[in-house]
Amino acid sequence: AQRSLTGGSCGMPPKHVADEGAPLLRARDVASSGSSGFSVRSILLGAVCACACVFGVMQAARVVSFSPGGAGFHALLGQNPYGLDKELVPERVTLVAACALVEERVPAFQTAIQSWAAAAKDGPMGKRAFDRVVIVDWSSEANLWQQVLNFWNVDTPLDFFRVQDSNGADMDWVLSKAYNFGFDKVTTDVILKVDCDTFIAPGLLELNPIEARDGSKHVFRYGDYRAAQDDNEIHINGCVMATKNTMKNVNYYDERLQQYGWDDTNFYDRLYASGAMPMNITRRNGAGKTMITHVWHPHSDATQDERVISSCQNRCAINHVERQHAWTTLPRAEYWKTSDKFPGGYTPENAFIKFETHRGGDLPSVEEVLGKEVSDLIVTFCRNAEFAATKCHNGCDWGNGYIPEEELAWDAEVKRATHQLKAIAP
Repeated sequence: AQRSLTGGSCGMPPKHVADEGAPLLRARDVASSGSSGFSVRSILLGAVCACACVFGVMQAARVVSFSPGGAGFHALLGQNPYGLDKELVPERVTLVAACALVEERVPAFQTAIQSWAAAAKDGPMGKRAFDRVVIVDWSSEANLWQQVLNFWNVDTPLDFFRVQDSNGADMDWVLSKAYNFGFDKVTTDVILKVDCDTFIAPGLLELNPIEARDGSKHVFRYGDYRAAQDDNEIHINGCVMATKNTMKNVNYYDERLQQYGWDDTNFYDRLYASGAMPMNITRRNGAGKTMITHVWHPHSDATQDERVISSCQNRCAINHVERQHAWTTLPRAEYWKTSDKFPGGYTPENAFIKFETHRGGDLPSVEEVLGKEVSDLIVTFCRNAEFAATKCHNGCDWGNGYIPEEELAWDAEVKRATHQLKAIAP
């Protein structure tokens, strides 16, 4: 608020100035002027205090979260109710994304990579979320490389890898192989695995510690679909963050899983069995700011029933072969570098972007390990989505897992397949 230089409040002239000959400042007005100066200082002091309070509230809201996995008010005291008191600093973290980009999902990727560029810098709502990026181009139909050139305008190193089969041809999308390739290229000690349609914001790390200072606890943070606030947020179930050693101890993703479904859950189950504690990725801070979410886009034509059936097939098959040959003890697919020349000979303006081409990736799927006869029986065993969702959980298969008797009573083909599978040696 402004005051008149004549000393009247609210910009009004002082009293008794109707006489044009009256002095602008009388003795009485001078005293009033002194009082006015004190009021200005008071107002300024109050404004400073108010700003400080607002800033303090903003800082508190930045580190406090009551979302699943958050520390609540403990964060204000520098504490963590889960004992995860080691600060997770950006210098330790590499963001890894693997894509088989198609044209209809280019807008979603553009939104995602722009959020990554913003999250690569410290901001008013928190520190940057990582210090390096690895992007794996797994035979994209769309020009993923050009999208990176268009939007990666920050001085954070980004390593771009284009992967082809051993003959230099495009490959079908296999999530487990693509991400394992990317994990192997990480040189920091923490991996933040996201999808190519994942939004990230600065401040994510402050809400998601993963270790205790004394080394007694370590966790893996993942986007548990059960904590989603809406249907869109369900799709960050595949996002996970942990130390590279934690992931490497279980041999990363099981590369025998090469069709849709169960690859993430299988990975999380093995991480948990290795001694790592599962925790939600904290999605929002105390101010309601979203730290991580899914960028909406049109999804595939596969129905929910088809997804349930595919997951059942993968789950039953991998649980069976895992008991015979644990993935942790097996070699992953191998690759070799064929070039580090930029496409078209064009050197990016951003010197922090690197490019390499690799070939390889040969490794049999779980269906090939089991053979066609057993794989076909599993397809029949899982063909009814209503019952498929209940089968082969907790590391079990058809031999020691739950078998819905109701289904066997009315579906003769499933009953036949079940009996034949049970006859297979465990």
